[in-house]
Amino acid sequence: MAAEKTTKRKQKKSGESAGAGGGELALRTQDDVRSERRFEPTASVMAVISTVAMSIGSVLVGAGTYAQWLRSGDVGPHPAAPFLLAGGAALLIAVALFGQRLAKPVRVGDAGVALEKDPGELDRLEWRDVTRVLLSGGVLSLQGSGTTVSVPVAVHRAAAALIFSEASRRIPAKVEGLDGSALGSPSPGTGEKLMLEPPQVAGQHCKQSDKLIAFEKDGRLCGRCGEVYHKDSVPPRCLTCDALLKP
Repeated sequence: MAAEKTTKRKQKKSGESAGAGGGELALRTQDDVRSERRFEPTASVMAVISTVAMSIGSVLVGAGTYAQWLRSGDVGPHPAAPFLLAGGAALLIAVALFGQRLAKPVRVGDAGVALEKDPGELDRLEWRDVTRVLLSGGVLSLQGSGTTVSVPVAVHRAAAALIFSEASRRIPAKVEGLDGSALGSPSPGTGEKLMLEPPQVAGQHCKQSDKLIAFEKDGRLCGRCGEVYHKDSVPPRCLTCDALLKP
């Protein structure tokens, strides 16, 4: 009986050790399904005021231009033209200096964080390329080599909460020491779910061996941060985020 108890105790200890050092494999192929969530900004009062002021300023400048130089016939400039031009110019300058622009939609998911400049144009920063995460002055910023994605918390609180949560899970070393409790926890199901196209792996270099990946089928991805590896050079753990890639 004593021997049996000893054996069970050792097996349990061995299993606990494997669980502590193991975890779910994060290795993926480019064919695995990936998705992200899209968040529209909430309109702030200052952004609405700035937009209205810019519209009024543009109308005043247009009317003043017509009244000063484009009136037909020999009637000459309208007496109110200088005031229209001056008032419109003053409004446009004030908006340019002190106004607040409408925020862009934000996307958060397996491919990192992206700002929508236009419906078909994105400023994207993948998780593997993030070098620093900052939370200051009501703005959550992710910095990479030559790219910075800044998200204003006031109009993108749901997106900011999800970004911080995902960054803490995917690239924990980059958010170490930051307190994101003020952002709150991300609400499940918020944002519009979008499916992502398969990533372009061919033509990239393996993070481990620097070997060129000539064919898509030879590429492997870290499912946590998106780092790229050649199938013959996959390390036990991701070199970027330390996710488990091999059992």
